[in-house]
Amino acid sequence: MKLDVYRSCNWREKRQVLEAFWSSRVESTGRIHEAAVQYAPYAVASLVIVALELVVVFIAALSRVAVVSWIALVVEAVVIASLWWAVLRSRALKQPVA
Repeated sequence: MKLDVYRSCNWREKRQVLEAFWSSRVESTGRIHEAAVQYAPYAVASLVIVALELVVVFIAALSRVAVVSWIALVVEAVVIASLWWAVLRSRALKQPVA
């Protein structure tokens, strides 16, 4: 996986890349679209790692601190929803533009 287009973007363009990746209602240039396609696998992988870490936190806190385990569970739900959306957006960005 390469990030050459994404890395060559300036700060404003990277913000546009994030908007193009996370929102289905954003029209983007070819360069921004390509950078979003390159960014997608890293976003999905990062969310998978965070979700796995929260599972460990939930299990560790379950028998000790109930409040922490419930907080971890709520955050886990948000991360799973974000992961689901990131996978959908990743697939949508890879589709040929009509």
